[in-house]
Amino acid sequence: MQTPYNTPGALGWHELTSNSCEDAFSFYGAVFGWTFKTMQTSHGPYHIIENEGEKIGGIAPNPCPEQESHWTSYVTVKDVDEVAIKVISLGGELLYGPEDIPEVGRLCWIKDPQGAIIAAITYHKADK
Repeated sequence: MQTPYNTPGALGWHELTSNSCEDAFSFYGAVFGWTFKTMQTSHGPYHIIENEGEKIGGIAPNPCPEQESHWTSYVTVKDVDEVAIKVISLGGELLYGPEDIPEVGRLCWIKDPQGAIIAAITYHKADK
């Protein structure tokens, strides 16, 4: 079955890097009816966004509080390392990774030559 998590080029995961996770829970919970489950990672707490029981994204504390809160989308790819090499060869910038995230997959954050940021990910389990 094709899903955004096993289809190269599909947008599958959306992540908010927030200066106030609690405020984000209140706002997005009221606006969209989302619920949140917190898990601990090696980088600190990570909050899974659920919509009607389906995991659709996450919220993480902003590691750079001087930067505004922002959303990042993740594009599913076959090989994150290949994407990272291609980004650099095309004049983009590798901002983070490639890095393995236990029980999730391998990801990197990239900036295109115009300054827009997006992430690429290869999931360990395509069905999530």
